[in-house]
Amino acid sequence: MYQNPSFRCEDFAQARRFMAEQPLALLVGPDAQGQSFGSHLPLSLQGEDPALYLEGHMARANPHWAWLSGLAAAGPEVLAVFNGPGAYVSPQHYDGVQNVPTWNYMAVHVYGRLELVEGELEKDRLLKRLIEQHEPGYAAQWRALPEAYQSRMLKAIVGFRLHIVRWEAKFKLSQNRSAAERQRVQAAFAQGQPREQELAAWMARLGL
Repeated sequence: MYQNPSFRCEDFAQARRFMAEQPLALLVGPDAQGQSFGSHLPLSLQGEDPALYLEGHMARANPHWAWLSGLAAAGPEVLAVFNGPGAYVSPQHYDGVQNVPTWNYMAVHVYGRLELVEGELEKDRLLKRLIEQHEPGYAAQWRALPEAYQSRMLKAIVGFRLHIVRWEAKFKLSQNRSAAERQRVQAAFAQGQPREQELAAWMARLGL
């Protein structure tokens, strides 16, 4: 993605936290005709550096997995895009009238090589890790469901791992403005809608 040096984030710990907070990613890879195709999927980061990977699953009815499985052997990179909060920034927060509006936002792009996970046992483990991340209390209910039902649900999905090759993060949070202007933007966000409050919290977290 286009990067203004002022907004580039090179701290992977911050990018990792962002992905954990915004797990719904857009997985982008070509279809059978080579055209771009996207699937919106919750992904979780697993492993330790340098063997980091994202894992998730999609419906077997989604043809995307079959196209991507063809890529796995060929080796092209697949892109996962994590989008976070974004909000309008009024020029009223800036010094002087010769300023224009903008939009602050946060995003992380992760590029990697795909590995499919199709065995029921491995898919079950993958699902349990996802449950543990989002609703640990549901794990007991999942385990108590009839085996036939669990098997049917597992057969209806395809799991995958995206082994990370590279990543880039853009946190556009008014870093190119003066300290006083940033303070006014942050104060306005803190009194705004939830997405604006999230941006204000990130500005405070990053010391902006």
